[in-house]
Amino acid sequence: MPRTTISVRLRERLGEDASEDLALAIDGAKGDMIAICQEKFEARLTVVASELRQDMTKLDANLRVTMADGFSAVRKEMSDGFSALRKEMSEMRVDMIRASVLFWLGQFAALVVALNYMLRGLR
Repeated sequence: MPRTTISVRLRERLGEDASEDLALAIDGAKGDMIAICQEKFEARLTVVASELRQDMTKLDANLRVTMADGFSAVRKEMSDGFSALRKEMSEMRVDMIRASVLFWLGQFAALVVALNYMLRGLR
């Protein structure tokens, strides 16, 4: 820290020793003031940091709740979607079996008609 300088007029009026003592006293008071200000700043910084941590904790908790709600909504939508998909697939399977049976019945009927036509000539 730079040393305090005393003006020439004040130095002449007080004298060399008193001027030196005054400069030391001012420097000491400056140091004390700086130390007090630093302590107050650090105390305030600690309080503000603590408040910030609390706010961050609350925000973190709110975010976790919001994410959990969102995830549960997505899970429900997926479950409903998969359920609808399973139902649609089972209906499609029934339709495919029905179409397959109709196809084979048609093939069987065509075969019976063809055999009947061919066997009519042998009788």
